[in-house]
Amino acid sequence: MKLRTGSDANHYLILYFVVLFFIAYSNAFATDIPDSTYKKTLPLLLHRPPKVMFDDRPTLLQLFVNIPDDSIKTVSIFYKTNEMSIFQEIALGKLKGAFTYKFDPGKQKGNSLSYFFVVQQLGDAVHAVPIGNSGKIKPYNQSLVDAIEYYEKRLKSLQ
Repeated sequence: MKLRTGSDANHYLILYFVVLFFIAYSNAFATDIPDSTYKKTLPLLLHRPPKVMFDDRPTLLQLFVNIPDDSIKTVSIFYKTNEMSIFQEIALGKLKGAFTYKFDPGKQKGNSLSYFFVVQQLGDAVHAVPIGNSGKIKPYNQSLVDAIEYYEKRLKSLQ
């Protein structure tokens, strides 16, 4: 028959305190880990300009708006080609979650396109994209490229 010694009881007592420690301070360890979604805000207006715009094909210019639909008064695109003297305003409708404008270079003459988006809310709030460092509207400038030349250059760069 084996006699119990005090050391067996000490192991269980130590194990008990270790478990109790981790239970008591489990929240302290969790708060040290930064949460990547904490205070992450989405921009009100999101537009990704196309990498290339061709001079013979239509291009969709899409604006995603993070504003409730019932508080939006109008969404517009202002655009001009290098042969136009002033910006043209086109009101946009929502299509599949985005406000979309189909730019057709066959209908407007020019070698480049400058454009920006404006969202007017009910009340007096107005938002625009893109905004420069000075806080003023800085239109996107896209040159219209010949598709054949573009893909020939791209093919040569891959070889």
